[in-house]
Amino acid sequence: MGGKFKIGGGARAVFFALLPAAAAAGAMAIPAMIAAAGALSFRPSLVRQGFESRALWVLLLLAFTAWAAASAAWSAYAGHAQSAKLVATMVLGLLFAAAAAATPESRRLTRASALAAFVVMALLLAVEALGRLPLNRAVQPDQIYWLVERNPARGVVVILGLVWPVAGAAFGAGRPQLAIAALFVGGFFAFQFDQGANVVAYGFGLGGFIVAYMAPRFAILLVSGGLAAWMMAAPFATPLLLANQTLVDRLPPSLAARAGIWDYVCQRIAEQPWIGRGLDASRTVTDTIMVRGAEAPAIQLHPHSASLQVWFETGLVGAALAALAILAGGWAASRALARSPFAAASACATLAAYGLIANVSFGAWQEWWNASMLLAGAVVAAFATRSLRDGR
Repeated sequence: MGGKFKIGGGARAVFFALLPAAAAAGAMAIPAMIAAAGALSFRPSLVRQGFESRALWVLLLLAFTAWAAASAAWSAYAGHAQSAKLVATMVLGLLFAAAAAATPESRRLTRASALAAFVVMALLLAVEALGRLPLNRAVQPDQIYWLVERNPARGVVVILGLVWPVAGAAFGAGRPQLAIAALFVGGFFAFQFDQGANVVAYGFGLGGFIVAYMAPRFAILLVSGGLAAWMMAAPFATPLLLANQTLVDRLPPSLAARAGIWDYVCQRIAEQPWIGRGLDASRTVTDTIMVRGAEAPAIQLHPHSASLQVWFETGLVGAALAALAILAGGWAASRALARSPFAAASACATLAAYGLIANVSFGAWQEWWNASMLLAGAVVAAFATRSLRDGR
């Protein structure tokens, strides 16, 4: 038991040591890293503890993952390796998260390692932002600039998952200067690398942080309930929003393109609403749409909305399981953190920021994105339990 724990702790320490470079380089290595650390952290008591303390939302999340993976059976997409990658990322990522917050010793390791990773990551991303991507361009000298820029932009997404627990812990420890510095770092990078979604996500996170500090349980329930409600309502509410042509005409080009995709996807969802079209069926769409007078792909790899992608590919069954998992997780967090305002603020801000990003940016099954969410959850849990379990 002791040997396995030391191996797991060492693996997680190595993960955090490598995290800054992996994030700045585009975050694509994070899934393999978190899976390896999660596998090396495995022990039966960890699984038992996870189910005993958080059984409902864990079961619902695993049920959703299993359904999404099973939907590959009726998908037109030939790359069915995605099922195995999705299951591996979720299961091993959950093991990583559980181990990171399992004991006082592991929580201290996670907090120290995450703080160090946050600082080093900020330094690397600052070099990229202020020096016009010298590190990434050295690795990809012949690549188009805006394509290279996507690498540190994904790194910003990773750092936006760490800024809230770091700031919350600093406020809770009576170090407001450090907390404000962390929030400044997050805000600064949100405006870098030409990603408007990161800016809005930071604003949502900051709002969630403030509201949750004042009303911990209410804020977490509000955000988790809102995300779950949108998961269920997205195919029906989106066409109503897009019916306002004046609003659509005022959207920036990137959002206008997304609006066209969302309108198309909502129409296709209505054709096969119960079980969806199968995992990664979005990749098989060859239709085109008109966006401001120009022809464009109806779906560019994925719908740029996790809620619509879940509906499109896994149907009502998948959407209901996902919404229930969000609700159960929010309920559990609201109860656990009701008397810990800074911990609640960290959890709520992370949920708000990542919830916004999920619904406007990345594919629902992208391994680096799922691994980043699990990483953020692990760090939030390790910092949140400081006052609850460690007596600090």
